[in-house]
Amino acid sequence: MEGVKTKGDRVVAVTVTFNRFYTLRNTIHALESQTLPLWKIIIVDNHSNEENRKEILALTEGKEHMEVLWMEDNLGGAGGFETGMRYAREQYAPDWYWIMDDDAYPRRDTLEKLLEHKKLADLGCLAPLIWGVDWQEYQLYHHKEIKRFHTMDRAKFSRVEDMGEVEQIDADGFVGTLFPGRVVDEIGFPDGGLFIYGDDTEYTTRIRQKHRIYLIKDAVIDHNDPPVVNAVFGPQTYWKLYYTLRNKILIAKKYNAGIGKWIALLLLSGHCMWQIAYSLVRKGLGKYRFLRIQYVLKGMFDGMAGRKGKTVEPAAGGK
Repeated sequence: MEGVKTKGDRVVAVTVTFNRFYTLRNTIHALESQTLPLWKIIIVDNHSNEENRKEILALTEGKEHMEVLWMEDNLGGAGGFETGMRYAREQYAPDWYWIMDDDAYPRRDTLEKLLEHKKLADLGCLAPLIWGVDWQEYQLYHHKEIKRFHTMDRAKFSRVEDMGEVEQIDADGFVGTLFPGRVVDEIGFPDGGLFIYGDDTEYTTRIRQKHRIYLIKDAVIDHNDPPVVNAVFGPQTYWKLYYTLRNKILIAKKYNAGIGKWIALLLLSGHCMWQIAYSLVRKGLGKYRFLRIQYVLKGMFDGMAGRKGKTVEPAAGGK
């Protein structure tokens, strides 16, 4: 694979992985198969186990266009993307950063179709449409509009048929989003302190304060769907609830001021109270009822206190 030589087309892809070589290899294959070749591919390994590290070494051996950053601890998706993008800027200063999870698989022409729109006015980033490969439907929830003082984000579109070829959105997920280098120079990097969940919303919201986010309908990336897990019945998923609640509060505090901040915190406190009430009345929780409440309260208090970082350990194998 030869890197792009043309000025303005130097694209560095960054993907973060943790014990998921079985999906990462498909992501790398998709990146190497683009109709517009990438300049570099950077893999941030979040301290995977020995078996996965060996597989990554074998995959990348002898490939000058690929680099692996080996983390000594699991920094979460947020910390991984911050580290990878920061490294890319320091080492290569690319014209474009292409960011995606390790279970996202761009189609052969995804990058080409995104870059066809690189001259759109006041461009902050370009987002591909995301197709869920497991449920066989579009994951429109990644393409967001922000409501209620930054306390709620929801899909801007309910049907692909309602979309134009190019649409503006308020925020987007890290599933193939393409960021111009000049915007990264101006805005900075994702907030690694969020660890996981909401870091993509925060970063693209930060960009949206000054620029426009464009969703490109005919640029499509395939993406695994999240597993169907009933999160109320066991503690293996409560850490996700914690980070979701904590980070929503952190983001609302950041993007509101004055009375708006107090309204946002009141709304989110009410949501936390609803989560506690739900835990008390939901049948089937059994011995985990009060453990779930503890996670909710910790998320609320840590968010209010501005506490960042990995404050709760993810469950084994969790993403």
